[in-house]
Amino acid sequence: MNLLPLFVLAPEAGIFVLRSNDAHSAPHRQWGTAILFGLEGAVTVRHASGSARGRIVVVPGDVPHVTSSRGPLASVVLDADHHRATFRALARRLPFALESSSALAQMVAVVARGKGAVARGAEQAVAGLLPMGSAPVGDGRIARLLDMLEGEEEHPLPVHAARLKLSTGHVSTLFHARVGIPLRRWLLWRRLLRSLPLLRAGGLAETAAASGFSDQAHLTRTCVRFAGYTPRQLANALASHG
Repeated sequence: MNLLPLFVLAPEAGIFVLRSNDAHSAPHRQWGTAILFGLEGAVTVRHASGSARGRIVVVPGDVPHVTSSRGPLASVVLDADHHRATFRALARRLPFALESSSALAQMVAVVARGKGAVARGAEQAVAGLLPMGSAPVGDGRIARLLDMLEGEEEHPLPVHAARLKLSTGHVSTLFHARVGIPLRRWLLWRRLLRSLPLLRAGGLAETAAASGFSDQAHLTRTCVRFAGYTPRQLANALASHG
């Protein structure tokens, strides 16, 4: 199997699918759960405490790791804000391999169909492996803050904190405890997600500016930090119609 790189976005469902050949990512920690499918052979995920290897490897959210495969790979990322149930079910776990011949066969078929059917097919394959879906943050103040940040991210944190009648330090502490990630990193992740549909290999500076990054280098650092690949690599995959 020799497939062109392909990057499929379904942000409304909190699902992102990347397929590539001979994948070798930079060290990264995505904000969400990654399910990696080795379409012809095993996938290896190295992390601080060792490694996991198999045809299907699950990487819990916010775990630093490096992915490699010597054959085609399909990576399905479930955004933690859309799939908080998945994130919480795997909290404090390290990457692990699992077996499911049916899910693997389904993903092999899905990635060969082309963009139109990939996101939905990937969602169906993963649904049989892990709990999926949303879950409450467990604090009405943080739920309100999330709503405010989604709509008005440009406002500084003290403005939001004042609306919640809390100090900025208290807000940051509550956010980390209830959401599972420091607020600053969460904001960077959301900014990166806004940039993904705009990625063009020849226009990354414009994408960075339109998405709120200080410059192209800032976009690149953030993309590698969260996704393991440069914006140019993702832009090329996004442009593919494989």
